[in-house]
Amino acid sequence: MIRRKTTIALLALGTVLGYASGLASLGCHAEARRQAFERHVASLCVDAARDADRPGRPPARSAAAGAVDGAQANTGAAR
Repeated sequence: MIRRKTTIALLALGTVLGYASGLASLGCHAEARRQAFERHVASLCVDAARDADRPGRPPARSAAAGAVDGAQANTGAAR
């Protein structure tokens, strides 16, 4: 009876410690993912700024030129 209770206690302790270890690992890697994303966005901004200064660049398209009128919008209702 004592051996069974000890086994159950050890399995429960292992489960709790395993979850704690996994959550701690996720927390550490989340910061690394966030930093990698920030580096990626910064490089995109630098590339866009360099392209904006390049001569012979085609004119930028305005947001209004690509806008779709509400009557023309594809709402997917015909599917």
